[in-house]
Amino acid sequence: MLVPFLVVVLLCGSTTVTSSDSSRPCGDFPWPSDDYTVDCDYDFTRPGPGYDVTPHGRCEITCPGHTELLAGPPCDGNQGLTDGAYYCNMANATWLGTTPVCLGYYNNVTMVTDESNGIRLVGGTSYGCVELFDNVTQQWGPVRGWVLDNFNPTDDTQMEWAHLACRNLRFSAGLATKAYIKRDWTADDSWPLTDHYELYPLQYHYEPRYPHTVPKFVVAKSPAPQWEGATLHDAVDRVVRGPCPDGDRDCSDEAFSLCLACEGEQQDEQSTSGAISTLSPVMTSAIMYACALHSVAMFLIATAVA
Repeated sequence: MLVPFLVVVLLCGSTTVTSSDSSRPCGDFPWPSDDYTVDCDYDFTRPGPGYDVTPHGRCEITCPGHTELLAGPPCDGNQGLTDGAYYCNMANATWLGTTPVCLGYYNNVTMVTDESNGIRLVGGTSYGCVELFDNVTQQWGPVRGWVLDNFNPTDDTQMEWAHLACRNLRFSAGLATKAYIKRDWTADDSWPLTDHYELYPLQYHYEPRYPHTVPKFVVAKSPAPQWEGATLHDAVDRVVRGPCPDGDRDCSDEAFSLCLACEGEQQDEQSTSGAISTLSPVMTSAIMYACALHSVAMFLIATAVA
């Protein structure tokens, strides 16, 4: 029997570290790792009013060459934090962001599948674009009609879709729906002439192509279903088999595909693959009835002995 659990992942979170060193109000960078290189300037400050965040300390992550994306740094355009760096917010002694995760390149032959839920992730071992299986055509096809607001700093509603898809795939939760891409700027660009990260929704970065004959699963324009046992199939509004109707961008636009990254590694078959698992009403009633019978029997035995 699976124990109920709930995993919450924030795309743009924070970690508070207590420090008595005034030169490092947030303490040392909290996520050192051999998976990437960290370069910190603990004396960094940003002049000028207009933001709630008061940076005092900045750390840059360099991912290895076989990766291309970085998830984890803060991504809040309202605070001017969209350059892929980590910042210490002196106002509350908090490092902004979550644990850095370097993601590899998209590869359409790498797939993670859960056939019981009719879902697979194409692109990497924990990232890529989601496909569903169509029992009518016996084909896999993309999930379409999913639009992401790149300027929303949290995108909590969209992360619910990532959580649902990743749990269907037997991951603990969703990790990200957008990430930072390493760019090399040239003299013609308006950005500083250094390596720079650019924030990008994964669906706009990948934009996987499919033949028009595959089924397209167009999701409903509503929050992702969160009830017990929910799957991504429950969120599908319609399935388009064959070419998309003229002018139907929800069906035809590759940029509206559901692309994301999942947290950690895929769990085994015995782990939960959908929404949170609980005892069914029938099972609960049966257990309560058995306990009641046991209590009566114990009472009668105790009475007879007395």
